[in-house]
Amino acid sequence: MFRALIFALICIVLTSPAYAAKKKPKPPAGIDSTTNLQADSLSRKLFGEKDDESQARREFDKGKEDFAAGQAFLAEADSMRQTGQDTTLKKPSGLFGILRQQFGDTTYSSREKETRKRAEIAFRQAEKEFARVLKIAPSMKEARMWLAATYDMLREWEKSAAIYREILNDRQGEDRLWFNYGYASLNAGQYDKAVTGLQQAIDISELISGDPAKTPNTYRVYAAEAYARTYQDKLALNMFRTAHQYADAPTAGEIQRMIDWILWDDGGILAAEHRDEAFRAENENRWQDARRAYESGISAARTEKAHDELTWRLALVEFRDNSPADALARMKTLVEGRDNVREEYRESYGKMLYAHAQNLQKSGDTRGALNYFLQSTTFPWSAQGAGYVEIAQIASNDLDTAIEHATKALSYPLTKEQQRVAYQILEASYRSKGNWEKMKYYRQLLDSNP
Repeated sequence: MFRALIFALICIVLTSPAYAAKKKPKPPAGIDSTTNLQADSLSRKLFGEKDDESQARREFDKGKEDFAAGQAFLAEADSMRQTGQDTTLKKPSGLFGILRQQFGDTTYSSREKETRKRAEIAFRQAEKEFARVLKIAPSMKEARMWLAATYDMLREWEKSAAIYREILNDRQGEDRLWFNYGYASLNAGQYDKAVTGLQQAIDISELISGDPAKTPNTYRVYAAEAYARTYQDKLALNMFRTAHQYADAPTAGEIQRMIDWILWDDGGILAAEHRDEAFRAENENRWQDARRAYESGISAARTEKAHDELTWRLALVEFRDNSPADALARMKTLVEGRDNVREEYRESYGKMLYAHAQNLQKSGDTRGALNYFLQSTTFPWSAQGAGYVEIAQIASNDLDTAIEHATKALSYPLTKEQQRVAYQILEASYRSKGNWEKMKYYRQLLDSNP
């Protein structure tokens, strides 16, 4: 009795519509069941379950739409930047702008800035959608590429570099992927990884094409930068020089500037970096930062030329930053006892000595001023004679000393005013000495040079 009941229930289940719906569908026409099972298994591996695939595809399509919208907004903003239109920063305007101002929002913005914000919003939305795709269907590898590209657009370079590296585990032979990985690593400050990625891009491209001319030159340019960032000056120079051979005229000019930059200290990239850091600090009036950068550059310099230039620039900053003693000591070491000193170094030293002497004199330290005026006359520079004039003035009570130094001053180029002062000192000194002939001579010079 019990067995008969079970048999009846089984028959009901087997003949029910629900059971029929769960039966495996017949293979498509012309496909045997074994092939159909293999295809079904492969589809699940590639796309996940069918329902998941459909949902993932919808998210993927939305992600691509938002990505395209972000690109369009960026293109619009770039166009504004190029034309100069709609880039002026203004307070919020219009009805909503007035309301924002009433709530204390005084942020200045522009159409260009607002358009770039819209681009970021679109890319952020695309990021979420591509991430959802990978959560629903991890095997949908195409979405990983789009997510990495989205992080590129958002300048989140560490994230994009990490994704490109994952993709490269399966696709080692694609030079463009190696370039993307290297470029993202370079922007993320991961310079060793950038070297690896960019050099691989070059090697694979040349291996596949067999013709270096077919390798995108951007590969070489960024690889050279990566080598420079890792202080491999010889490799950087070789790569830049190769890139120069394949570059168009505008790009070749930029590459040559990079070559010259590396060669400034005969490949001493670190010294050049410290110099540039000091320049930026000077432009922003950060004098202490500039001093530290120049000191670091001096320590890193390979060549005498770079060492001297950085020393000179440091002395200029020290003098400007109220450290004249440090500046003058530094310049004395740089200029004294050397035959091949650049003229501008002597000029700077002379001007520093003269200005410092004047400051001491104004503060009442005439004895100290005399030291620096005398030092300014010991080497050739454009106002060497001016120091003699100042000494003659200080020594006006000692007639012979005044005459000696005023006479020496006139053997050098002087300004008209300095020349008149020298004539006045000589005229007065010779009058005091009773030398009427000399007195008349210098008075005539004074009268003829009003």
